[in-house]
Amino acid sequence: MSFGTVFSRMSYELLKSVIQNPVMPHKDYVKAARPAPRPRKKTNAPAPIPKLLIAAVSLLLIIFGYFLWHISHRPGAEALAEQAKAPAPVVVKDELPAKPSKEPYTYIKELENKEIQVTADELDAKRPATLYCGAFKELDGAQQLKAKIAFAGIVSTIKESSGKYRVVVGPYTSRRHAQNDKNKLKRSKIADCYIS
Repeated sequence: MSFGTVFSRMSYELLKSVIQNPVMPHKDYVKAARPAPRPRKKTNAPAPIPKLLIAAVSLLLIIFGYFLWHISHRPGAEALAEQAKAPAPVVVKDELPAKPSKEPYTYIKELENKEIQVTADELDAKRPATLYCGAFKELDGAQQLKAKIAFAGIVSTIKESSGKYRVVVGPYTSRRHAQNDKNKLKRSKIADCYIS
């Protein structure tokens, strides 16, 4: 039976009952169309014992037992067991090695006459350095840059030379410290200074 035929039969019966009886009967047409649920089978039968598994485990136990028996009854096993139980003789020597006639270390004499080679880059990194951050025609521009640098936590000064106002940071004891502050100002996008 298809859904269409079931639906048309139900609607026909409903229409017929409405015509005959003005009050609708209390009949559930949806449940009448559903099939009854099938009862489920509950089987509590125990699972069969796996005979092959039991045979394999018992075979492994027999092989392991034979292996242990073979180790304990092999020739010379008793002698090895007695040697393992006996403590080994301990030899104690109280003799010190002989004092060397000549000292083997010569680094003390080498360090007295050693010369150190320093490259120009290393010397250049240790000389004093100054950051030049900007040059302005008017004092107002230089003061604004000095204020921005001060907000970054670095002290700067304004120097006047040949009609220009230069914003200078430093002097630093080494170029490394100057480079650190230059990178700090560059990351903050305040100024791109150069080191001299």
